[in-house]
This record gives sequence, C-alpha cells and structure tokens, in this order.
Amino acid sequence: MKIAYFGTDFFSISTLKHIVNHPSISHLDIITRLPKPSGRGLKSIKESPLATFAKSNDLNLLYAESKQDFEKLKHQYDLAVAVSFGQLIPALFLDTLKYPGLNVHPSLLPKYSGPAPLQRALLNNDKITGVTLQNLHPTHFDKGDILLQETHPIQQNETLLSLSESLANKGGEMLSYCLSNGLFDPSSPNYKTLKPQYPYSYAAKIKPAEREISWSSPSDYVIRQFNTLGPLYTFKPALKKDGSTVHKRIVLDNIVKSNRILSVSDEILPNGTFILGENDQLDIKCHDSFASVGTIKTEGIGSESPTKFVNSLSKKFGNTENIFISI
Repeated sequence: MKIAYFGTDFFSISTLKHIVNHPSISHLDIITRLPKPSGRGLKSIKESPLATFAKSNDLNLLYAESKQDFEKLKHQYDLAVAVSFGQLIPALFLDTLKYPGLNVHPSLLPKYSGPAPLQRALLNNDKITGVTLQNLHPTHFDKGDILLQETHPIQQNETLLSLSESLANKGGEMLSYCLSNGLFDPSSPNYKTLKPQYPYSYAAKIKPAEREISWSSPSDYVIRQFNTLGPLYTFKPALKKDGSTVHKRIVLDNIVKSNRILSVSDEILPNGTFILGENDQLDIKCHDSFASVGTIKTEGIGSESPTKFVNSLSKKFGNTENIFISI
C-alpha cells in the first residue's frame, strides 16, 4: 500500500515511528510544509522537525502547501495519513485515494476540536484526555468519522511535552493497529465508525496574552500555565529619571511550587509580591500560596538568577515596591 504521511512537528514524528516499517506499506512519502523564514530579521530558513527527521533517516520527503502542490500528488497513493499537518488537505487530492484519509487527533473528539487540544486540556485541569483516529474530512478540520478512540489519564504536574509524547505514542499504536486490521477500508468486515461520546468544544489557538500571569490566580494554576505554555511574563513598575512610572516586561522561567509556607503576615501581602527565598529561588505571592521562580529576564537585559535580580532592583527599577503586576 502506498501511503502519503502529512505532518510537521515532533508529535507527528513520534506517531510516524510506529508505522514507518509497517508490513502493509510498500511505499511511504513524508510530506510536510515548506521551510519558513526564521530568526532575527527572518534571514534564515527553518525546516519543520518532521522534514529534519525524514532527511536524517533517509525517508522520501516532499513538500505541499499550495493547490498546485496537491495537484502534483494526485493519483499516486492509496491512503493519506495526517498528523499535526496544520493545513486542510483538499478534496482534489483526497478524492484520488483508494481509501478515505486518516487523522490522529490528540483529544476525545468532538471535545477539543481545533489547533490546541493538548494545551486546553492542561489549562482546564482535565483529569482525562485521549486520542481519536478519524477519517479526513475534505472541507473541515476534525469533522471526520471516528474510527478509534482511547482515553488517557493526565498526571499531576503533567507538562505539554510529557503529555504530547504520551499521546503521540498512543496515536502511533492506534494507527498501526488500524493498518494491521484494515480499519481504514470501508469494504473490510472490521470497518466501523463510532458514535461521538463527548460534547463538542473548540480548542482555540493559544494567544500571546495567555502567557501573562495573573497573580490573583491560585499558584497551582500559574504552575500549570508554565507547564503548558513555557516561560511566562509579567510586569514590574520602574521609575524613570523624570519621576514617571513605566512597566517593564519580565519573563519568568522554571516556575515550580514554593516551599514557603503562607504565614499570617504573608496573607496580607498584595498578590505579585516577591521575596528572595531558599536555594536562590524567587517566591512570588499568588492568590493562595507562593510560586517559586528560578530564572528571570528583564526587558532589555539578559537572564538572571533571583539573587542577582533582587540585588540589582534599585538600579533597574528605582525605588519601587517588590511586586509584579498585570496590565
């Protein structure tokens, strides 16, 4: 069977590893998006992670982005598999396949349809998520018939990376099982579609503003926000020479639960107040307790340890309170 595998990211790589040597595949082409300009001034060209993986493993690599690209792919494959491709695969190509296309989606569809299912499950503190294997719909994302669906528990302190790797591997196992048992073939006695078991919701793309910390949130949410989105930002008031106040952007990294116990005197501190804690950590007051930060980057300045940050506060911000704010 000739298969076109569409993908871009590390999730699609982990899933691909489960089928790259599958006995049902006689020919496999890896198809990804065109390289994109990146870096300072967009002067360098960056390949997708899947393209880099394909090249390093001597896999056939093609690129598809435009209608003309998909026209060139017509009538060459029996089956298409899409995993984190990030672009609708058009009907003009799908209609030339022997079998309906397949898609691995990391949620319990139709729950968390859309581009950010992993992030939304984590931010919403869900305890269960999963993987869905569906047919590719020719005109809409995540609207295909469901062929397989499996649940997966979300662990305490789960990160985007750990959840992504777990679900990518589960999706790869489901895809391999599908190929081995003919679940992709409507003429097979094993073929069946499943009735949706979960309510529809849309997992919208993460906006930059969602990386700003609200210090009125519980510390568990701030830590979950970091585990999901990576380095977060906040603001620190700073005095200018003319006496006016500006707000400097601060990026916080390595955010964990603080060992500092919230005392009676701590309870009256404004949210966002920071204190240099043990082991060169910056403890920051949240709604209910403290979060601890290991690395701080002030706007216009490189990364600093908490000790260095605190020791140079007056130089960077003038005589201001030790507090971070949201604006």
